[in-house]
Amino acid sequence: MLGNKSVPSSFGHFTEKLFDEYPIYEVKLLSTTVDEYLPTKLPAFAAKSWKNMSKRHFFYSKPIVYATRCQISNDSELLPSKLSLSDLLEDLLLESTSKIRYNFVIIGDTLIFARVPRHRHISYHLLCKHISLANRSTDVRFAGEFWRDEKSHLRLNNNSGTYRPSNELLQSTIKLFNAITSLGFKGIDFRQSVQFPMQLQLSKEIQKV
Repeated sequence: MLGNKSVPSSFGHFTEKLFDEYPIYEVKLLSTTVDEYLPTKLPAFAAKSWKNMSKRHFFYSKPIVYATRCQISNDSELLPSKLSLSDLLEDLLLESTSKIRYNFVIIGDTLIFARVPRHRHISYHLLCKHISLANRSTDVRFAGEFWRDEKSHLRLNNNSGTYRPSNELLQSTIKLFNAITSLGFKGIDFRQSVQFPMQLQLSKEIQKV
């Protein structure tokens, strides 16, 4: 079994009408494989600051995350047994654009991901933030984004303010992704990757002049 796709609860059906419908995917991985590439567990909001304390103890506290997860039913749709992770990601990443991205987390034996909404309104902060995807797991090994860029390269980065994975962990995660898929993922530091859409827009504006 590859994994499952979330199904909205009755409350979730209401909120998706107000915002966007982006399911959460959970793909099972071998824990031994995850341990091989990413043996270290990452704490959430590790840096000591008032901002992180407020997030840890209020905005992303257990009751808030629990209420958030109520948008997702306890039931889920099983992904087709013949579908591989490579096929699934190819289907989801058909468009070559840095604007379509997926937030993802890797915990001990699972890859969890969801598309980042077009507009980062309340649905993004409720369901698609890394700590919500991980459901406050204490076994998070990596968090970031993946997408297909304008040159049709599959990319992933370490853009997570919650878990702050290092560039060294990014390199290990690239190796993991390329061990469990046949897609040839390439990594990029998040500080560079967030500049791509802006650089593309500037290039278009220059060409108009």
